[in-house]
Amino acid sequence: MTMRIRTVAAVVVLAAGTACGVAAGCGGDSNTGAQAAGGGAAAGGSGTGGAGASGTGGAGASGAGGAILPDAGDPGDATFEGCVAVDEVAKNTFQPADVIFAVDNSPSMRDEIEWTRQNLNAFSQKIADEGLDPHIVMISCLPGDCDGHPNNWGICVDDPLGALGGCPDGGPYADSNPPAYLHIDLRIPSQKALSRIIDTYDQWKPSLRPTAVTHFVVITDDGSDWTAQQFEDALASLSPAVTNYHFHSIFSYLGKEDACAISSTEPCCTYAAPSGEGVAYKELVADTGGVGADLCAQDFDPVFQQFATSVIASAQLSCEWVIPAPPSGETLNPNMVNLDFVDGDGSRTRIGRVPGVADCANVDNGWYYDDLTNPTKVLVCPSTCTWIQGKPGSKIDIQFGCATEFAPPK
Repeated sequence: MTMRIRTVAAVVVLAAGTACGVAAGCGGDSNTGAQAAGGGAAAGGSGTGGAGASGTGGAGASGAGGAILPDAGDPGDATFEGCVAVDEVAKNTFQPADVIFAVDNSPSMRDEIEWTRQNLNAFSQKIADEGLDPHIVMISCLPGDCDGHPNNWGICVDDPLGALGGCPDGGPYADSNPPAYLHIDLRIPSQKALSRIIDTYDQWKPSLRPTAVTHFVVITDDGSDWTAQQFEDALASLSPAVTNYHFHSIFSYLGKEDACAISSTEPCCTYAAPSGEGVAYKELVADTGGVGADLCAQDFDPVFQQFATSVIASAQLSCEWVIPAPPSGETLNPNMVNLDFVDGDGSRTRIGRVPGVADCANVDNGWYYDDLTNPTKVLVCPSTCTWIQGKPGSKIDIQFGCATEFAPPK
């Protein structure tokens, strides 16, 4: 969906109670004041909205030119002979993404941890570049003691995702950089990734946002001591429950024994843990439409690209748009804004305004401001959002300069 902001360059003619767009060139003829090149023309020589010799709103000989919108408030008796618009583009925004990583710290994971560290900044940036706001959580120990297991491998993420200066050579390590990045310094034993995610819920819960899509990513060379069903049930029992999510994983497609039985050159014969087939991870990926990749392939860069692509694809339009600043010399009047939905074939539907989100239940479709006193965004009602998200290729036109139309009640 694209988003187009339509800004009316209108001149209010107080004496006549009418206004005309700049492209319309309406008003009197050349004998009633100076010529109207860009605005209306008043009959007198000094009208404030006309194009008289000293008019301030029109295009008279010494006028300031440009467009004037009424101050915020009741549009009063002003009427409009059409809304002639100049288009500006406002960028669509999408649902934010909350991504929780759990990375196995066992001694066999040295290379995989380093590849994960190298890819996290590019992963986060790719998501952000598409208009999503990512929150990344890492559950894995920092380098060093690793919860009393110095032979395990820790991970520290460099800036800009991690904290500036948080990963100095030799430590101490402190890479958390909230809200964008939270590191939960806890060792992940080889088969404990799923249970550790649940155990640390109180720590990563504050990073979740109600409008975000949640993603889990497990990276391990071993299997899990939990089944997929145990993990799904545990998420559903949390307060609040986590039920809408995607699960991704880099795991061993075969256990070491099975791989070596095929051939000593089979990659999982070298890289998988004994009995390390990731059965639970494979099921969770399939159940949630996630991305799964074989750790034994030892090729992490394209997998992280696939992770990012999946996160981006799962995010829907956020159904809110920032109101751009009015052109120079104009003032936004919140009571002179209208919103149209334009579907893929160009059919246009006017969506009426409601005072606030609490009033959405009383209308079929509606929109409202984020702040009635000082609006910065236009948002649509939840039911309208669902309708718009189901119409790929559509757009929203916001028109400034005509008296607002309110949504009729059901």
